Formats: sequence, structure tokens, C-alpha cells
Amino acid sequence: MNNKAVYAMAIAPHPFDNDWGLAGTAARWISEGNDVVYVICTNGDKGTMDPDWKPEELAKVREQEQLAAAKIVGVKEVIFLRHPDLGLEYTNEFRKEILRLVLEYRPEIVATCDPYYPRYLSNPDHRATGRAVLDTVWPYTLAPNTYRDLLDQGFQPHKVKEVLLWSTEQHNYRSDISGTFDIKLAAVNCHQSQVSVIPAGWAERLRERTRAAAKEEEYELAEAFYRIEVLQRL
Repeated sequence: MNNKAVYAMAIAPHPFDNDWGLAGTAARWISEGNDVVYVICTNGDKGTMDPDWKPEELAKVREQEQLAAAKIVGVKEVIFLRHPDLGLEYTNEFRKEILRLVLEYRPEIVATCDPYYPRYLSNPDHRATGRAVLDTVWPYTLAPNTYRDLLDQGFQPHKVKEVLLWSTEQHNYRSDISGTFDIKLAAVNCHQSQVSVIPAGWAERLRERTRAAAKEEEYELAEAFYRIEVLQRL
């Protein structure tokens, strides 16, 4: 069992998602002396439109891409759950898998994708991950009678302070990444299986996106989130 609580845990449906969503913020947290853990729920083995790329080969490539990106950001621990890509379902078992990790690492902040974005054609893995994470941080982490078996293993209830949702239509919180944008860009670029098929100019579009997120702020570049303060009681 982990003996040291971490500052933040970023839980992504696929390799690449955390780096696209919050690598600049994660890099800033780490530069300030905080520990950040990445959790990747699926192996990404369906993340291509090329029928010649076999799933098992793609999964291996994407895991190595994620490890390389995490190293650039400064994330020392990446947890791969290795569920099949496009196969996540919101089940009690999957939610409990996330619950166990939150109880073990005891993060102050949990970050994940908005399960409701885009509103109609959202990726099913994103919907399952985001919903499972939100339900885990409240109410399940504060309801020990729902996980008596984990209590018997030494896991104790934990109060997450806040959740940050990336890839969201609603923004109420912006994080200054002016000093870490280049780290974010380098981390995203590690995911060549994904960015190689994005139309040319994606890096500049990403910079413009972060510049737009910082509009009316005193800093130049930002990542935007929907921030939720987690209720500290049932």
C-alpha cells in the first residue's frame, strides 16, 4: 500500500488524454514540489483508423508513448489499468477499481474528463471514466460501509478536496501554464500514434487554444477546467 499521499491524481480514459487535458498544469504542480500520479484506464488499442495496425501492437506503442510523455511532464508513476479501448462500462467493479486507487494514494485533487462532453457524440470510455471518478470522490470515498473489504485491507475513508474536469463546455477555473506550455507541447508530441494523423498546424492551434483560455487573465497561456469543490460529508 502507498505510504505517501499525493497532491493530485489524473485519471484518463486513454493514453494521450491526460497530456492533452492537463499536462501544463501537472508540470507546474510538479515544479512546485508536488507529486502527481497518472492513471490510464484503457490500453488505447482501438485508437486508429488504420485497419493494418493490430490492436496488440498499438497498445504496446501507446503505453510507451505515455511513459515517455509522463517523463517529460515529471510524473514519476503511471498506473495502467489496461482495459480494452472502447470497452469501458460503468460497472461496480470498474468504479471500485478507481475507488481503491483514490483510497490508496489519497490525492487532494482528482482530475479527469468531463463525462458529458461533447453532449451527444462523446466517447463511451470518457463517459464511463468521468462518471466513475465523480461518483468515487463523492460519495463512495466517504461511505466506508460500501467497501468493508477494503477497510479490512487497511484502506481508510478519504476526503478529496476538489475535482478538475478537462475537455468541458463549461469553464470556471483557469490554470496558468505560461511557463510550462512547452512541456505540455513536448508531452503531447510523444503520442505520435495520435498526433501524426491530426492536420498540420495542431501545435499552433493548441497554443491558440491555451491563449484563448487565458483571455482577460494576467498571464498568457492557460488550461481551462470545470472545478468542483467536493462536499466533505455524506
